[in-house]
Amino acid sequence: MIETLLFGILCFLAIVYVGVALFAFYGLTKLTPPLTDTVHSFSIIVAARNEERTIAPLLHSLIALDYPKEHYEIIIVNDRSTDATADIVTDISAHAENITLISLTENNTDLPNKKHALSVGIRHARYPILAFTDADCIVPPTWLKRLSEQFSDDVGLVAGYSPYLFNEPKHWFNSFLRYEELKGTIFAAAAVRLNSPYMCTGRNLAYRKIVFEQVGGFEKIKHSISGDDDLFLQLVHKTTHWKIRYMTSPSSYVHTQPPIHLRSFVNQRIRHISASKYYPITTKVLFGCAHLLLLGSLLLLLSLPLYALILLLVRMNVDALLIAKGKELFNEEFSVGEFFRNELLLIFYTLIIGPFGLVKKFEWKGAVS
Repeated sequence: MIETLLFGILCFLAIVYVGVALFAFYGLTKLTPPLTDTVHSFSIIVAARNEERTIAPLLHSLIALDYPKEHYEIIIVNDRSTDATADIVTDISAHAENITLISLTENNTDLPNKKHALSVGIRHARYPILAFTDADCIVPPTWLKRLSEQFSDDVGLVAGYSPYLFNEPKHWFNSFLRYEELKGTIFAAAAVRLNSPYMCTGRNLAYRKIVFEQVGGFEKIKHSISGDDDLFLQLVHKTTHWKIRYMTSPSSYVHTQPPIHLRSFVNQRIRHISASKYYPITTKVLFGCAHLLLLGSLLLLLSLPLYALILLLVRMNVDALLIAKGKELFNEEFSVGEFFRNELLLIFYTLIIGPFGLVKKFEWKGAVS
């Protein structure tokens, strides 16, 4: 009796998951192509804390942007670094006149440190559109071109894909990181197109300065140590009439360094998931349905293994449809073997990391939350 009831509930959850996945697939097919050929002006803002290992490659990629130099500036906010970050920026800026270094020694506001650093950078920005990436990223030469193409007069925010940069992309752990990033991007991009945006990454993000001012900056989302990207995206969608776009062109991808070890990966993911506590209730319910479907299917394996396998296979086949479309849109490649392995790993990853992100404290750049 209990097994039958559980199976009935799981069938309902599976229907919800399939419906959401098919809706997402539809959204992917309707993503907006470039909208304008206007050359906009950008202030690129990077918050950096103890980034002496990665800041130079980022700066070199920003200096090499294939974009008129008079139409962009680079603002590096050195957020209380105790290493050589500021010295490296100073040395490189001696050969690039459009780099500005702002060094912070303290944070006397009630904003989390990164939001404070970004706010300072935004106050110093000279241009009407703000572009953001992280200190451990590499931007492509065409990054600003692709961003500029999306900013028609009614667009206030543009997000993009930020895959990992691997020396061995086929290694099982690297393959899983690529897969997990792609899957999250698929749902995020589809949600933007379906006018229900809930997630993006600050590694590849741009919005108008007037949008930042209209929503009151980060004041309404200062309760979360993270969220300068996804929570800000949701705030723009909820409180303004600006349109939001998601880029899919390979020449818009901002590559980022992967976590250096398992602990840093887990800590990073817990930090990312922690912001989901503040997501809209509809989004949290859908996340909950997906988690319960996985957990319930695994429990059902103990008593009705055939039915449980059917549910898991239904979910996996729907995911295969999404991944096939995502591979096409975001220029990724996974073999059939990689797909099955990564799907199995993702089941356990989701069940373990997801709850931790809601309850476990994490450390980030010297702050604990």
